[in-house]
Amino acid sequence: MVMDRAGWLWRRKSSDKSPGGSDSSLSVSSHSEQCSDDQGQYQSPEAFSRSKYDYSQETGVARSLNGKLAAGVNMNNFNPEHGQSFEQHISSNVGDEEIKETLESLNYKLSAALSTIRAKEDLVKQHAKVTEEAVAGWEQAEAEVTTLKGLLEASCRKNASLQDQVSHMDEALKECVRQLRLAREEQEDKVREVVSNSLVPQSENPELQNHIAELKKRLEMTRLEASSSMILQHDLHERLRAIERENLDLKAKHQAIEKENIDLKAKLLVQSKDLKILMLERDLSNQVAETASKQHLESVKKIARVEAECRRLQHLTRKTTLINNSRSTQNNCCMESLTDSQSDHGEHMVGVDNDLQNSDSWALALIAELDQFKNGKDGSRNIVNNPVEIDIMDDFLEMERLAALPESDGTSSNFEMETDSDKAVTRNSSLKVKNEELQNKVANLQEKFEAIACEKRELELALVEVRDQLEISCDALVVAKNRLVEMQMQLDSANDSKLSALDDVERLDSERKALELQLESKSVEVEELLIAVASLEENAEQKELESQLELMSAQATELRLTVASLEERIQAERDLSVQQKQNAEAMLNAKEELEAQLCSANTEMGKLRDIIKALENEVKKERALCEELTAQLQIKVEAAVNAVKESLEAQLCSANTEAGKLRDVVKALQDEVEKEKALREELAANLEVKTRAARTAEVVKESLEAQLSSAHAEMHKLEEITKQLQNEVEKEKEFSAQLEMKIEVERARSIESAKESLEEQLLLVNSEAAKLHDMVSALEHDVEKEKFFSAELQMQLEALEVVKKVLESEAESAHQDAKILKQKVESLEAKLEEQMSSADEFTETLQSERMVIEHKLKTADGEILKLTNKVSLLHREIEQERLLSEEYEQKCQKLEAQMSRDSRDAKLWRLANSNGDLKVKKELANAAGKLAECQKTIASLDRQIKSLTDLDSVVLEPERLESSRDMPLPLDFRNGDAEFAMFADDLGALDS
Repeated sequence: MVMDRAGWLWRRKSSDKSPGGSDSSLSVSSHSEQCSDDQGQYQSPEAFSRSKYDYSQETGVARSLNGKLAAGVNMNNFNPEHGQSFEQHISSNVGDEEIKETLESLNYKLSAALSTIRAKEDLVKQHAKVTEEAVAGWEQAEAEVTTLKGLLEASCRKNASLQDQVSHMDEALKECVRQLRLAREEQEDKVREVVSNSLVPQSENPELQNHIAELKKRLEMTRLEASSSMILQHDLHERLRAIERENLDLKAKHQAIEKENIDLKAKLLVQSKDLKILMLERDLSNQVAETASKQHLESVKKIARVEAECRRLQHLTRKTTLINNSRSTQNNCCMESLTDSQSDHGEHMVGVDNDLQNSDSWALALIAELDQFKNGKDGSRNIVNNPVEIDIMDDFLEMERLAALPESDGTSSNFEMETDSDKAVTRNSSLKVKNEELQNKVANLQEKFEAIACEKRELELALVEVRDQLEISCDALVVAKNRLVEMQMQLDSANDSKLSALDDVERLDSERKALELQLESKSVEVEELLIAVASLEENAEQKELESQLELMSAQATELRLTVASLEERIQAERDLSVQQKQNAEAMLNAKEELEAQLCSANTEMGKLRDIIKALENEVKKERALCEELTAQLQIKVEAAVNAVKESLEAQLCSANTEAGKLRDVVKALQDEVEKEKALREELAANLEVKTRAARTAEVVKESLEAQLSSAHAEMHKLEEITKQLQNEVEKEKEFSAQLEMKIEVERARSIESAKESLEEQLLLVNSEAAKLHDMVSALEHDVEKEKFFSAELQMQLEALEVVKKVLESEAESAHQDAKILKQKVESLEAKLEEQMSSADEFTETLQSERMVIEHKLKTADGEILKLTNKVSLLHREIEQERLLSEEYEQKCQKLEAQMSRDSRDAKLWRLANSNGDLKVKKELANAAGKLAECQKTIASLDRQIKSLTDLDSVVLEPERLESSRDMPLPLDFRNGDAEFAMFADDLGALDS
């Protein structure tokens, strides 16, 4: 109490003196009061108990601080009445300094306490706002809960009303089903009455019997035609299989021959290249042989000259020996003229030495040439290092040295001259031996040249034979091209027929689709009528709709039958089109294969393939014709059967009234049969008495038995008719069961749709409850929806009445459509009769074409025999060509070896005579002549090879057209002139 009073006094005095402190204390007190009021008001929520506890703690701290501050203020602001006692107390306890320090510390604490109080006040305000917002949200949530409860109650009421409506609808549907069952029972009764009335005797409907007899005759005719066509087709298939087997055998043989031909072509290419090389080498060897023969002639001339010089030298040596002998006898008488004779002798010896030098130079050259020809295969020896030349040069040096000696050495020089003459004789003998060797070599070269000429003639003969064969192949290729053109024309005609068949198929598809659309529309109309029957409640309207439904069901069955027949026709035509497409693709594939084979085949095999192609095309045409015939027959049979079915159904519809009469007639016939049995027994009793009347009785008996058998047959027919009618009744029962199932399914769908709509409405209501705040606006909205729903129901009822009128009009239009369809069916029957007549004509044409094809097959068999004989001949010719090619290979190898040897000899000879200008010129002249001859021969060979390559290109044109543009020909000698021109330029460069 003391502290409270002190705090209250301090608050009152501080409000008088310090405005800041009063404001803070008032704010604290007011806040505490507000908090206490708030706590008193909002003690009910449990969520804010924790905040209340914290806030009470804060208020307690604030109160303690307020008490301390009040005590401090009381100390500062003391009362004057108690001043003396207080001053005495201070003077007795503490000094002024201590008081100041305490005041400063208290002020500091007070400022810190004020700051903390302000922060806590802000927190308290925030907590107060949060609590206010929470309370407002709590109240709003309670209000929303109440609105939602109201909405739920309204939705429950709506659900109850909707369930009542669904129950009413179920009851209405049950009544409709009951009415439908009654209508079905009435319909079954009507059908039974029609069946009973449909048993009319056969005598009352003769038109139907005549029509059935005609149809049976037509069926038998069509069966006979189909059987004959099947037999023809079977025969044609067997022939085709035999022809295909022969074709496969021929293809296998042709492939083997093609492989052999390719091998031979490869060998011919290799041989042609080798022949080109051999021709060049042969020309070079001819040139070398001519130059060698010329050199041999020159060497013979030189040898003759050497022999003459040798003789002259021998004569000179003899003269010298005589002179020396005369000198020995007349030495004394000739001493005076010694000087003159010595001078003359010296001059004469100088002339002799000059002659000897010239003759020795020619002899050296000849010896060097002979040594080169002798040792031409040994390239290691050198002409400059020849020891014979060195010895001869030494002899010449010695002769010059002797010629320069003085007179005192005359005797020694004479002796040396004798030795030189002996050496010359030995050289002459060696030259003769070498000359003989050269002659032998020349003879061998001439023999080789003659052998090469013979081989050249043989090659020319072979070229002539190859030309003949190429001409034959050209003729065969022309024939093959003509046959290819004919095949192309046939393929174009087949493609045209295929396109026309495809157009027919498309037309029939369009008709089928139109009929399907009509069926769908009719089925939709039937379903709409059923729905209308379910919705309508009046009995008269239901009966009318049931009659319309019956008519529509009959029309639908007729349309289904017509659609089924058309679908069968379309399926048959599709099968035909597929077969025609396959045949066309097979024909195209066969055409491509045959063209490739023609391009790569020889002449004789080309003929065979053309004939086989023609046969295959004819056989394929026959297959196509047979298939078309069978398809047309099937279509006609199916059309006739469908027409019969339709006519029978129409007659059944018309004979429903006569069925009862037929039953009565059957009963009358049975009574008559029983009477006839009684008569027969009486006749049997009177047989013994009336023998003459027995014969007539037997005749009557036979007639009666015939009538009985006919009656039994009619009974069987009637039983079959009744079975068919029972089947139709069962089908109608199934149809009614299907209708019941549809009605139940629709009812289930309607219930499910109603449930789904209710669930959607509930979701909408819940969503609207979350959004709407006012109950009145939601109720008004619901009322408007109910009004709209009732308006929609009224609109639906009006729409149902309109649909009823539309259905009646559509039923009338359906009757008109049924009449139009009947007219179309009659026109189709007329068309079918026309097609039957055209089919008969077509069968006659087919038989004539069959005879023609058989004749063609016989001729083709004869041609195949001829072609097989030609193939055997070709095999023999190929074997002969193989043997000739092997012989040519052996000869070419021999020629290559000889030409290699001759080329080596020619190269050595060129190296030996590279320094002589005259020889080079002569060689150039000879080479120019030979080059002209070679160019002529090459030109002729080029022409021949061009003709060969042209024929090869004609044979291989379709297959290797692109490759021939990029690659050169295998036997192309067109660049031969350019190569020889380059060779001539090289020779000219050597000459210059």
